[in-house]
Amino acid sequence: MQQFNPVDAALLFLESNHTPFHVSTVTIYDPSTCPKGPPGFEDIKEAVRISLPAVETFRRRMVRVPLDLDYPYWIEDEDFDIDYHMRNLALPKPGDWKQFREQVSRLISRPLDLTRAPWEMTVIDGLDSIEGLPPGSFATVLKVHHCAIDGQTGVALINTIHQDSPKKKIKKVKDTWQPEEVPSNRTLLRMAAVNSVRRPLKLTRNVLANSRSLVSAAFNEIRSHDEDNYIAPDTLFNGPLSAHRTFDFILCPLDEVKGVRRLVEGATVNDVCLAMVAQGMRRYLKAKRALPEDSLVTVVPISTRTPSQAAGGGNQISITMVPLFTNIDSPIERLAAITAETGRKKAMQKGVVMNVMLDVVHNLPGALVGAAARALPLMVTRAPTFCNTMVTNVPGPMTPIYFLGAKAVSMFGSPPLMDGGTLLHCVGSYNGDFIFSFTACRDALKDPDFYRECLEAGVQDVLEAAGKP
Repeated sequence: MQQFNPVDAALLFLESNHTPFHVSTVTIYDPSTCPKGPPGFEDIKEAVRISLPAVETFRRRMVRVPLDLDYPYWIEDEDFDIDYHMRNLALPKPGDWKQFREQVSRLISRPLDLTRAPWEMTVIDGLDSIEGLPPGSFATVLKVHHCAIDGQTGVALINTIHQDSPKKKIKKVKDTWQPEEVPSNRTLLRMAAVNSVRRPLKLTRNVLANSRSLVSAAFNEIRSHDEDNYIAPDTLFNGPLSAHRTFDFILCPLDEVKGVRRLVEGATVNDVCLAMVAQGMRRYLKAKRALPEDSLVTVVPISTRTPSQAAGGGNQISITMVPLFTNIDSPIERLAAITAETGRKKAMQKGVVMNVMLDVVHNLPGALVGAAARALPLMVTRAPTFCNTMVTNVPGPMTPIYFLGAKAVSMFGSPPLMDGGTLLHCVGSYNGDFIFSFTACRDALKDPDFYRECLEAGVQDVLEAAGKP
């Protein structure tokens, strides 16, 4: 039995009916590379079952302490049954992109069953009329709760079930897994009482006596680590969330992104991505006559996971805030401003641990962390705007990968949304392409097709400004 760390606990407590807090990975496969023909659903399920020993989080379920008086625990689920976690469906004819996007949007909107291991995989067949794909292509939508996984462990998980050649088989790993009995409430409460004494209470000021003050302190803690106290303007991308999501993505050759980077000394690929997302958001807001005079601000998560931590689950992340300089007309001047800003941030360079609530709550009782996390939606909807979007960068494999012989054609992510922000971007690379995907609240972004056009045009604006067609 392993207890949650404060960050993972907070990510669990942030779950609500309208804010499911799972991370989704969508992968589209071309089965024409399969040596023995396209795999069936039972073949895919067996492949995942074989991979379970290499992914320790997949057979763990969470056990919450009564009244959330302490951090939850992970236990090896004695009732684990892969049939509860694997699903299969097919698109109706013709099986085009719009149908696929709507189906994936419904899947990522639906919360996970947190009484079981917090993951599920849906196999979608019938992708028969999507440009660039042969008939018979299929996709997988893998959902894992954020409390069990971050971007780096997500990449490790993807690598576990894929191979670098269509002829290779999934490597079997010796299974030493042992199930555990669910501890009784009496046991959990007894351990909570011990932890409340053992855990030092460094932050016992009256300002932390209630959850709303704790959340406020957490935001102040984040801002205090930045060299500037950025004030994000209120935009169309800020507001309460519904339970409905939408997503889409665009592609750009990775070499083109790298080429733009060379135009500004010190610029990174991530800086270029921020500049491109900024241009897309600027285009959209300008078209709506809602572009604020002040710069939009984004939150950028940073992995602090070391190589020795690569095999573990949970979250090893920090964040920093970056202005997107949407008040600058020139895309290249904006890139230079973003580069200068990220270059002087120690958090961006050294990965200083600056978790959203870790510094504030690491030594606080689990009950107070839970109350604070549950108060967060109220805080962010009533407080001044904290940020306008989040841009998270999760690099993927640089060469093609295969699942049961089927080539992964596209791979993109969908992190969870939080109250106060209705738009999130997940960028990453795979096999020579750079992928810009976005997840949004469907009731807030009523025209996702138009936003996709603006994002695509924004990327093109930056390329053209850099002299690249």
